[in-house]
Amino acid sequence: MSTRLTSAAGARFANMLTNNLITDETAVVCLNITDWAVWPSSQNLDLFYAYRRYLGESRLLIDAHFHVFKASEANEFRNILHLGLISLFDVAGASTTTDFRFYASHDEYIEVRWYEGAEWLSTTEWFFAQ
Repeated sequence: MSTRLTSAAGARFANMLTNNLITDETAVVCLNITDWAVWPSSQNLDLFYAYRRYLGESRLLIDAHFHVFKASEANEFRNILHLGLISLFDVAGASTTTDFRFYASHDEYIEVRWYEGAEWLSTTEWFFAQ
């Protein structure tokens, strides 16, 4: 039996992912939302679109699913990511300042790729625990 990602867990994951993507003030991060219609019962598209409108983006996801944020917009990035995670969207993220990358699936798993000795690995051990 699978369980839905709770808002609290989504916030923890969004914080961890954001902190590993935005590593300094020169970082530019991207977030690509590639699927958002798989679990309509888990979604609140009104809330998601309202937040995007607050940020100045009025287009639908079908027309604007790729998001780019500067380091100074870390909170906005984290909020869009959090909404995507708890809505069970397919979401991928990357940064210009680190090799950290992730993919979160609507099938309720998150993939993170790393190499042996990655600097950020020790700060994310809790994330990989069974």
